[in-house]
This record gives sequence, structure tokens and C-alpha cells, in this order.
Amino acid sequence: MKKGAFTRIIAESMREIVFGLEDSLVSTLGALTGIAIGARSTYIVILSGLVLISAESMSMAAGSYLSSKSASETEQSLHKADGKIYNHDSNPVRAGLVMGVLYFIGGFIPLLSYFFLPISKAIVVSIPLTAVCLFLLGVWSSKFTKRSACRSGIEMMVISLAAALIGYVIGLAVSMYFGIEVTK
Repeated sequence: MKKGAFTRIIAESMREIVFGLEDSLVSTLGALTGIAIGARSTYIVILSGLVLISAESMSMAAGSYLSSKSASETEQSLHKADGKIYNHDSNPVRAGLVMGVLYFIGGFIPLLSYFFLPISKAIVVSIPLTAVCLFLLGVWSSKFTKRSACRSGIEMMVISLAAALIGYVIGLAVSMYFGIEVTK
């Protein structure tokens, strides 16, 4: 495959690449951090993470496929009604595959430390590891958007981590409500 063709495929899949990775990193980090703080059980965190990543990656793949297909069919219908020829190369199957695979891969980044470390240490590793990955995703996407790499990376990281903070806050609140010691 020529470099130009590969770049075109990436550009056409940019939404799914960024959305799939960012959403997986953020939702998995938020959920796992909240579960880890609230349950304090490695087994529960890993089980929850595997279930979450598997179910969500399939859901995101299906949603991306169906929304891409619906958008393409709607646009085609509108063009037909206007008497115009619709000539857009939408690929709902590729959109679904890219979304699902990247969501699945991205979810393992926040989960990885829980396989090797106790809960309290895993949390401390998972959050910055995910933050770095979000920053790098922003930097990478800037190569296609022609924005400042640093600004794009910081924006991706800050906005995404703010969303992930909700999981931590809920886990902390629930653990306090049930009297579970947060620092072990």
C-alpha cells in the first residue's frame, strides 16, 4: 500500500481512531478507578475491566457501523431528492472495525497495571499512564489537523481526564458512604 493511500485511509478513519481510543481510555480509566477505590478488590477491578472493555468495544463498533451507514443513506437520499448524484465513498464496515478494535486496545492501557500491582499502586500507575497516552493521541492527531502538537496533546489530556475524574469521585463517595477505608 502506498503512503498516500495509507494516509487517506487514516484521514477517512480519523473520527473512529480518535473517538475510539479517547473514549476507551477515559471511560475505562474512570470506571476502573471508581471501582478500585470503591471495592478495593483486584479481582473485581480486572473482571469489571474485561467485561467493560469487551462489551463497550462491541457496542462502539456496532454504533459506529450503524451511524455511519445511516448518515450515508440519509445523505444519499437527500442528494437523490435534489436530483444530484451522490458520490461519497463511505465505508461503514471499516468505521465499525476501526472503532471496535481501537476501543478494545485502548481499554487495556488503564487496566494493565491492575494485573501486576496491588490496587493502591495500580491506581497511581494507571492514571498517569492513561494521561500520557491521551497526550500522545492529541499530539499524533495534530499531524493531520495541522494544529499545535503540544496544545492538541494538552487539550486531549485535560478534557479527557476531567471526564474520567467523575469515576474517581463516585467511587470515593460510595466507599465513604459504606465506610470502606480508601487508603490501605
